[in-house]
Amino acid sequence: MKNKTGTLMIQGTSSDAGKSIFVTALCRIFARKGIKTVPFKAWNMSLNSYITENGKEIGIAQALQARAAFRKASVDMQPILVKAMGDGQTQIIIKGEVDRKINYHKKKNNYLEVYENTIKDSLKRLRKDNELVIIEGAGSPAEINRTSPDFANMFTAEIYNSPVLLISSIEKGGCLASLVGTLKLLSPAHKKLVKGLIINKFRGDYNLLKPAVKFLEDYTKKEVMSILPYLKDLNLPEEDSASLNPNNYEENSKKLKIAVIRLPHMSNFSDFNSLKMETDLKLEYIENNENLLDFDLIIIPGTKTTTKDLDFLKKSGLAAEIKKANQAGIMIIGICGGFQMLGRKLIDKHGTEGDIKKINGLGLLDINTKFLNKKTTHQVKVKINLTQQFENLISRFSPQEIFVGYEIHMGQTEYLNETEELFKIIKRSNIKVNLKDGAVNQAGNCFGSYLHGLFDNDNFRSALLNKLRNKQSMGAEQKSYNYQKEIENNLDRLADMVEKNIDINKLLKLSRR
Repeated sequence: MKNKTGTLMIQGTSSDAGKSIFVTALCRIFARKGIKTVPFKAWNMSLNSYITENGKEIGIAQALQARAAFRKASVDMQPILVKAMGDGQTQIIIKGEVDRKINYHKKKNNYLEVYENTIKDSLKRLRKDNELVIIEGAGSPAEINRTSPDFANMFTAEIYNSPVLLISSIEKGGCLASLVGTLKLLSPAHKKLVKGLIINKFRGDYNLLKPAVKFLEDYTKKEVMSILPYLKDLNLPEEDSASLNPNNYEENSKKLKIAVIRLPHMSNFSDFNSLKMETDLKLEYIENNENLLDFDLIIIPGTKTTTKDLDFLKKSGLAAEIKKANQAGIMIIGICGGFQMLGRKLIDKHGTEGDIKKINGLGLLDINTKFLNKKTTHQVKVKINLTQQFENLISRFSPQEIFVGYEIHMGQTEYLNETEELFKIIKRSNIKVNLKDGAVNQAGNCFGSYLHGLFDNDNFRSALLNKLRNKQSMGAEQKSYNYQKEIENNLDRLADMVEKNIDINKLLKLSRR
């Protein structure tokens, strides 16, 4: 098809090459110039997801890219989301809703046609209503097992003959070989769509790289369009767990220590980005059995397979260490699946979470959870329940204070023995409600909630951390930074760096050829 509305596609030589961040930068750059810009990713495999205003599920990266372009996130920006559940099982989310489970070892009759039509339909709608679509690929376009067709990459590029830029990270080595090898493995038609190369995360003397750039251009007959420098401390949510690292801190300074349990199927790790950006705490991801008594706070995150990952906690010995830490007075927090794990029992008669039909929880909260076939997905607004036990924390909030977050879960939780909720949900997907969320133990040192994005609320995060600081006698209480303002500052900082290091007018002209 003829490319009437501008389209430009960014593909990578591997995961974590920088595709997502580069697309984010381009969305902000073109949007700042007054061009109606929108992101698009046809197919995404990620456990890090986001809920749109109307309760639909998409990848977190496309939500950030939409924000960079000053747009509201929609399912057309990311119409197919794949969530791995282990043992060959996947959850397929089409247009924001769970469609089916597919085992890739078994042949399915009609899903290829469904995916093709879904991708084409969403991209067509985005092009109709916008001036420029920045398309992100997934993984590498040269994966041999994904050529029939590779929905995420060249299939999407071919729909409107979108020009492709191929990006590779030089940070971990093998960048030049990756660019050359990827191009060699592409078919002649697909290789023709690649119009330029991007080298990402370069630090050092550019003069030393010049011979490599000349070799690349001579050998591949493709222009190296940019050498993007490594941008230190870029604090933006990312979708790929390959990018997960603890925050930087000085070993000799007095800091809070927070452990996040790195579950095998951990999801929505962007929940902890706001904590990572705090200057006086150390954030560690823990996946092996170790003594947790040195930490001030232990967080059990969300997961795609709650019962399987709870079984992992028990078999690894981490469950025993978490309970031991709580008995010693260390605060435990569970988010979504982690909240469910803190309860008495988890019951899954339908096999929603896997093969485990019933499993005892950690027993730190007086709740039970039953898993259903239907997923709950909402943006929500909540008020803290001022009658429950967490007085040292809730005394800092007024009855009118509202916190925001979003729900993505299969289970429904019931409260036992007059257990009180942590929050009262007052809005779900912009509809007024009066529902319970979360729970707190009697001692006030263990609580859980279904709310993803809970720590992004500055006042809540500040009160929680000050409670921990007071316990450690760390001096005067601190007010947390403005997380949303920090995100905006980093989006602009990223865009400024990319705009300085690439010919934006050339990209715009290329997109409209």
